[in-house]
Amino acid sequence: MSTSNHHGARQPLTTAAGPADPKRRDVLRWSLGLSAGLILPPLAGCGSGSDAPEATADTLPEASRIYARNGLIDIDLMAAYGNRNVQFAAPSQNAYPGTSQSVNAYLRSYNGGLPAPTLCLNAGDTLRIRLQNRLPENDTKYSSLNFLNYQNSTNLHFHGLHVDPKEIRPGVYGDYMVDTPDAGVAPGADRQHEIALPADHPSGIYWYHPHLHGSTTTQVLNGMFGAILISTPRNDFDLAEDIRERVIFVHRLNLSDKGRSDTLYDYTGNSNSGFVLNGAYQPTIVMRPGEIQNWHFLNADVFYPFSPVLDEHTLWHYARDGNAFPRQYRPINAESVTQTDSAHWPGGAMYPGNRNSVLVQASKTPGTYYLRCAKAPSGMDPEIVARVVVEGTPVDMDLPSPHRLPLYNNYQPITDAELAQHGGKTRAVILAVLNKNSPLLTQPVPEDEEWFIPATDNSSLANFVFATGNSGAKLAPFQSALATTQIVALNAVEEWTLYNLNGYPHPFHIHVNDCYVIKVNGQDIEPYWADTIPLAPNGSLDQPTSITFRSRFTDFTGSFVWHCHALDHEDMGMMELVEVVA
Repeated sequence: MSTSNHHGARQPLTTAAGPADPKRRDVLRWSLGLSAGLILPPLAGCGSGSDAPEATADTLPEASRIYARNGLIDIDLMAAYGNRNVQFAAPSQNAYPGTSQSVNAYLRSYNGGLPAPTLCLNAGDTLRIRLQNRLPENDTKYSSLNFLNYQNSTNLHFHGLHVDPKEIRPGVYGDYMVDTPDAGVAPGADRQHEIALPADHPSGIYWYHPHLHGSTTTQVLNGMFGAILISTPRNDFDLAEDIRERVIFVHRLNLSDKGRSDTLYDYTGNSNSGFVLNGAYQPTIVMRPGEIQNWHFLNADVFYPFSPVLDEHTLWHYARDGNAFPRQYRPINAESVTQTDSAHWPGGAMYPGNRNSVLVQASKTPGTYYLRCAKAPSGMDPEIVARVVVEGTPVDMDLPSPHRLPLYNNYQPITDAELAQHGGKTRAVILAVLNKNSPLLTQPVPEDEEWFIPATDNSSLANFVFATGNSGAKLAPFQSALATTQIVALNAVEEWTLYNLNGYPHPFHIHVNDCYVIKVNGQDIEPYWADTIPLAPNGSLDQPTSITFRSRFTDFTGSFVWHCHALDHEDMGMMELVEVVA
């Protein structure tokens, strides 16, 4: 949720990056190709005022922030390779410090940063980004499947935003995600995006990342992502300025012994690291006794869940995927993090694409505490991901009342009556990883289509089909002519039940319109809003698990997608078109 930070209340820590008085400038031209918006460097440390410097250094990196000026951010975003020294550690080390080694990695990123700049806007603002692809030419011979041979072509998705998915005027695109792999933004090319946030857009944390079918995995795991923070004129949850806000991306590095991960096959053949936070392995976070901070966790990993728990503390979870829980906190601690039954699913676990916003109040007892990733279904063993050092002058801060949270954060519950009044349509959709010979697929698989990786490519994904489809019909991957398109009427309200035929809880992500989750495995739950929903785990062909949600398809016509946010699954075809028609 927003803080006064979003309105540019904090001044730059240095004036070297731009004019001394940015308030006098309507249009700024600074580094990163910035043409409108105020860019601030990341905040340093967490000392306050005239207090003595903290004895322990805060080493969690933070992205620079760009603030809208006069309702506009207008920047260039360049995708390119660069060298980066990283600490590479084996995963699941529940020890501090973990054993790691320094690796000179050669990875893709946006504007040379990991993460890319955080974009801070108000609802009603406009975001313009010129995406510049400066990656090298594609290797069109690396895979037997043609659609995988565009690992350096790209595009840009604004994850979680309720915005127009179309080409809004010639040469200017909204959240346009219907490129074919050979028709994305090719190396050397540019694309202009313009996103107009609705005036009633919910506040909260969102993010941007590549989304070209076949190349998304490798680009995201390299570090091509950044955050979007949206405030609202309503100040839904406008925290006091002395509550520090941190944006924390979590993901695992995946590198060869030469420090590279260039293709989908590299990802499946290389080793994963432990989780890194904003690119840093086991960083130190410094807090003063009694201090409250506002942490936005974003899971940018391409497969693994992240389930944060802080020793001897409770994380007060107040929003999922930018959507506030109605006037309540949901505690995340050593006890609650283990509750993953249907009634509590997914608890505090964040699957790829999820964002959890939490308030944390440091213990009044100085000391060292560890932030851990707890074991979750399909996750690795617990591991320490950061050290939290509580020291310095105590502060007297009260946890804000959850009654200050918005009742619905703009998204009201979808009742049975509303569903019936807007068509009442229901859909049953299946997600499954299947052997190529499965009877759930069309047999024989069409010889002229690329449904699966052949064994001769020596990939662990060989001979599997990542398929979707409506219940009762044959399943198919996205790249097939037989793939399902979900046709939806503008302003319809629908109820979808998603069935999982696998043990892995595929994180279902739909673009443009959020979901009101009402059931897990057919059991009523305390509903919540989200845009990325991990399906109930431990499904099978004989006993599928399920999630049921409702959604309003409002404001925008056009084509967009839903998909599994395990990005290798998406790249291999676990994705469908959604077309909203007037």
